[in-house]
Amino acid sequence: MKTLYLDPFSGVSGNMLLGTLFDLGLDVEDFTHELAKLKLTGYQLSLTKTTKSAIDGHLFEVVLSDEFKGHHPDEGAEMIHHHGRNLAAIEGLIHASELSASIKQSACAVFEEIAAAEARVHGKTINEIHFHEVGAIDSIVDVVGFFIGLELLQIQHVLCGTLVDGTGTITVAHGVMPVPVPAVMQMRLNSNVPFRQREDVLTELVTPTGFGLIKHTAETFGTLPENVMIEKIGYGFGTRETGSLNALRGCLCNSLLSNQQVPREQDHVLLIETNLDDATGQELSDVMQLLLEKGAKDVWTAPITMKKGRPAYKLSLLAAPAQNDEMVKILFETTSSIGIRQQLLDRKIMQRTVRLEKTALGDVHVKHLSYQGFSKISFEHDELLALAKEKRCTITEVKNQLMEQLQKNE
Repeated sequence: MKTLYLDPFSGVSGNMLLGTLFDLGLDVEDFTHELAKLKLTGYQLSLTKTTKSAIDGHLFEVVLSDEFKGHHPDEGAEMIHHHGRNLAAIEGLIHASELSASIKQSACAVFEEIAAAEARVHGKTINEIHFHEVGAIDSIVDVVGFFIGLELLQIQHVLCGTLVDGTGTITVAHGVMPVPVPAVMQMRLNSNVPFRQREDVLTELVTPTGFGLIKHTAETFGTLPENVMIEKIGYGFGTRETGSLNALRGCLCNSLLSNQQVPREQDHVLLIETNLDDATGQELSDVMQLLLEKGAKDVWTAPITMKKGRPAYKLSLLAAPAQNDEMVKILFETTSSIGIRQQLLDRKIMQRTVRLEKTALGDVHVKHLSYQGFSKISFEHDELLALAKEKRCTITEVKNQLMEQLQKNE
């Protein structure tokens, strides 16, 4: 299960988000093939691998056709012109494409969010707001392209840090705008997106397109969770000169706890248990998933019979001793439990490292396990299942092929 963590220390824009995805491994040919399904013309894509402030990354830009050159509006001013595509035209273009239903739904939701904000700012109805013809091309590529990238990279969850904007004002085609720009400020209303401003940067860092994409896709905000393993780090550069590194950092993570590095052969683990005689299967499933997301090493249930002959479940979990208070609080808040048992256990464990191996079937995470001279390897079942479906064979056949190839590579 792949998770994208975004660190917007210098703001966020559509081209920065796509530059980050490309730096994380998004394939240009696959992306271009999917984007062509829009049947949108008037542009070409530019992707440059470059270095800024001694950091490698990618700069993604939409290069407009000759008829549009020289008329590019400043970021933040995409929707204040009254000629060009309106929201209905853009949604019609998206829905008429052969893109997946999820991409269409997500892209339209972002455009509706931005259009509603611009309409409120300019005192017009959402149907009266038009994307400038030039700005519309950029916006469509950035918004639709971002969701194409998430799908191609098989990213299932997006997390984000605090958005950082500049201060002061920017000059656009229709005059001077304060920073944050009005559309971004409007979208911040009743939003849980954390936001702060840098007084040393006197320009815009957060664009309406960037904010709309983050607001729609990010599930939670804060620092990078402890229970994920970072597989790759990428940087997408912005085009503005800010006086400092203008980039968005992205971390491609695998949130499978079994993929974490384990350098020890022995440790201590806390066993926490509680009995529940009134929990439904759905409720138990929800709390078990929450405990795992918060860092529990394992969670399971067992059927038991309590006093008065009542059928019930014993809910058990393993966690690091330092997580005692957090796990107990979750159990009390999310279940009917009024009492919890716990004990500290010694645990023997195999040392574990995880490497992404290139195979004839595709990239696969391989767990290399060892204990006092004995070693073995294992795979993630979900990855084996995905490969089996793709190759139209059984999981056993996939596993045997991988084992055979890895043994030859040794």
